Amino acid sequence: MNTVHSCSCCGKYEFSEEGSYEICPVCNWEDDPVQEEDPSFGGGANKMSLNEARDAWSKGLKVF
Repeated sequence: MNTVHSCSCCGKYEFSEEGSYEICPVCNWEDDPVQEEDPSFGGGANKMSLNEARDAWSKGLKVF
């Protein structure tokens, strides 16, 4: 069953399902279940960790 899942970085976009590896068109975060489980892990689908990306997004910086 598909359930909508908000972007873990910006919270402003809804992915079609959790862990879909879709890229958020708002902040550029790739929905990675590994980084969702361990937000301090960098180097998965995204170069930044989820914690680093949230911090960057809150400061208006680029998420990658």
